[in-house]
Amino acid sequence: AAASDVYKRQDNASLKAPSLTHWLGTETNGADLLSRMIHASRVALAIGLISTGIALIIGVFLGSLMGYFAGTIDMLGMRLVEIIEAIPTLFLLIIFVSFFERNLYFMMVIIGMTGWTGYCRFIRAEYLRLREQDFIQAARACGLSIWSILFRHMLPNGVGPVLVSASFGVASAI
Repeated sequence: AAASDVYKRQDNASLKAPSLTHWLGTETNGADLLSRMIHASRVALAIGLISTGIALIIGVFLGSLMGYFAGTIDMLGMRLVEIIEAIPTLFLLIIFVSFFERNLYFMMVIIGMTGWTGYCRFIRAEYLRLREQDFIQAARACGLSIWSILFRHMLPNGVGPVLVSASFGVASAI
């Protein structure tokens, strides 16, 4: 019953100051500002979380391969990272919207596909450090598969800096 009272239009509820009933107050038509902010934040959070998730998956996968297989794969991967970093995301979004209709999901994919390079660099650096550690050498000596070494032994030890960066990536994508 209390939730339905919040959404009822009441003439005396317009432009009320914050109170226990309306924590941020009400606007001119009597709607609760906090509930409207929470409802509107779901789109912004979806953009941030989905685009950062896409960038995180791509960056962690490619960065782990580049860090573990130093040499030609690392050099070619870093050239790919430099090419992707040269593409301005905002212009790419504007071009996409001008040719196609506005679609929020495609915009999330574009932001994710152009934002993975920082995560890739972080994971690559951590994997270059970790690949010489004793526990990785022992895993190689035991004959574990490359995927097991990369994602069961190295990833949990190298993902810390990437997760910190990803929290800022959500805000950047929004």
